[in-house]
Amino acid sequence: MNRHMGIFQFYISGKLLISRILLLNRTLTRYVKYLVVIGLLSSCLVWHWQYGTELFSGEKSNCTPVYDVFFLKMHKCGSSTVQSVLIRYGIKHNLTFALPKPIYKIHINFPYHFNASFLMKTTNNVYNLLVHHMRLNEDEVKKVMPTAKWVTIVRDPAALLESLYGYAKMEKRSKIPFEKFAENPRLHFPAVMKRTLYHTPPPRNLMLYDFGLLLAEFDDQAAIEAKIEKVMKHFDLIMVAEKFDESLVLLKNLLCLEWSDIIVFKLNARQESKPINLEQASILRNWSAGDTRLYNKALQRFDALVKAYGTARMQKDTAMLREMTRAEYTKCVAGVTSSKPLKNKKLRAWTENINAIRQTNFSKLCIS
Repeated sequence: MNRHMGIFQFYISGKLLISRILLLNRTLTRYVKYLVVIGLLSSCLVWHWQYGTELFSGEKSNCTPVYDVFFLKMHKCGSSTVQSVLIRYGIKHNLTFALPKPIYKIHINFPYHFNASFLMKTTNNVYNLLVHHMRLNEDEVKKVMPTAKWVTIVRDPAALLESLYGYAKMEKRSKIPFEKFAENPRLHFPAVMKRTLYHTPPPRNLMLYDFGLLLAEFDDQAAIEAKIEKVMKHFDLIMVAEKFDESLVLLKNLLCLEWSDIIVFKLNARQESKPINLEQASILRNWSAGDTRLYNKALQRFDALVKAYGTARMQKDTAMLREMTRAEYTKCVAGVTSSKPLKNKKLRAWTENINAIRQTNFSKLCIS
């Protein structure tokens, strides 16, 4: 598998580089074009010598795989897709998952703050991966994941609120259209909250809420700053939904993953979302001022990580990741449809307007 992946990487990089020939003037002599091809192929080889992993020999880059990972699954931030990457990784390496007791189902007793007692016991009380929705309690997480790398993901607060509002059926439950809520969220917040299910985060500062901030602290600037400071201190990587490919590359770099580990298709995405105009976006970001502050800090740190990784290197790596993902999607996926027609209700998404992938290839690689 590694060897095949390496050959595929080499092919993709060569394809990306050689495609530049198409931009050359057609009047160039054949001899010059041959020189260009040789030069581009040489560049491809040099690039893989510097950055590539799993090339022909199957060798990995000079890093040590990380097997203990805590991923705080943030609501409506693309976290299901990241969770899928980590679940596949755990299965591949026979790692031990921290799972909620059956009474809590997929959420670890949300919206209560996490406690180690919420987890099912293992034979040796050792866990490698904790990747579920929860309300963060840093001290309790450290009890069960003392040496883990901490990862999470954030999203622009305006888009996040629209996504939550639609996914959690807040408009249907409260009879308040999203457009009306976005005009004056402070006015409509109590009515929407009254009709919101208990295990759904509130339509305000929901990222900070997942990080453990109390509802009563939403207007407390000191509490917000203290929580943001703790987040920045504890998390090794804060991925950004708007820069998802770059985030996957940084995740690969942090955990020493293989390229095949981060090829993933978008999961739990809605079939359609409502557009947000500039005025609505401004109102919603001010309404979720705590989340906006958190997002801006996380984005600033993320950009610094990309710079440290190397801007040119990141561009090459994300281009290759997209091409590899596109190739796997073409091979494995017949199309996208609604999950509603599925006869088995356990296989359906929690809400009706969620895309489901129709698989066309049931090979081991596609299923994984």
